[in-house]
Amino acid sequence: MNTRNDNSMIVKLEGPLPAYPAFKEGIRRAPNRGYDLNVKDTKIALKNALRYIPEEHHETMAREFYEELRTHGRIYGYRYRPEGRLYGKPIEEYKGNCVEGKAIQVMLDNNLDFDVALYPYELVTYGETGQVCQNWMQYLLIKRYLEVLKKDETLVIESGHPLGIFRSHELAPRVIITNAMMVGMFDNQESWHHAMQMGVANYGQMTAGGLMYRASGHRPWHLQYHSQCRKNEAGTDGRRESFGISLRLLRPRRNERSSAQGGRHCWSCVHRGGSG
Repeated sequence: MNTRNDNSMIVKLEGPLPAYPAFKEGIRRAPNRGYDLNVKDTKIALKNALRYIPEEHHETMAREFYEELRTHGRIYGYRYRPEGRLYGKPIEEYKGNCVEGKAIQVMLDNNLDFDVALYPYELVTYGETGQVCQNWMQYLLIKRYLEVLKKDETLVIESGHPLGIFRSHELAPRVIITNAMMVGMFDNQESWHHAMQMGVANYGQMTAGGLMYRASGHRPWHLQYHSQCRKNEAGTDGRRESFGISLRLLRPRRNERSSAQGGRHCWSCVHRGGSG
């Protein structure tokens, strides 16, 4: 065990193994994605999943993770999924040091609501493969990072893996996310499938891995991003403008239904600087 790294981590999963959760009947489940790793890569995939949990549970969870990989083509860490239904609760029910950290937790849970997600147990929100993150250990860690995140810090997430919190600025993003950045000769379907099995890539579609999928018919509030122009002092040469992002909690409009109910998918709630 790398005790130096373990001792330096403030946010981590500790304690006894949680009980294996029951699966609710009638909830759609993802198909077997296919398992074709060799022995060497299988061992690496297991190590990539085991890094999130205490060493005393590795023997038990290595067998469990291998069975998931063999039968599902992915390691989801079902044991670490919170019991029952996940949904976007009122923001005041979440722990956090800043409103952005709490608001992003609302968005995260909304993406995994039984009434919103395509395959909620496999963390797929929509689009057949659009995942919030790769496994439930990552989900729990992201939640814990968001609970301690401060208004002058930024959480960095790579394909569902929380790299950590970095000091930034109040006008900086509270979370920076990248998903499935396959480059060069590995930018193809075969390599992506291999990386997903290995636990090093997550295809987030757009608003699944971006934690901003909206299906307002299933929760009392929805989040709206809007651009906010702020003016800051720029020395004796005058003033300059910089852009930040703020959050509003809005009641869903009466004529809107979620896409899970056959309603429309609205993109107007997201302010984006680029295409899409």
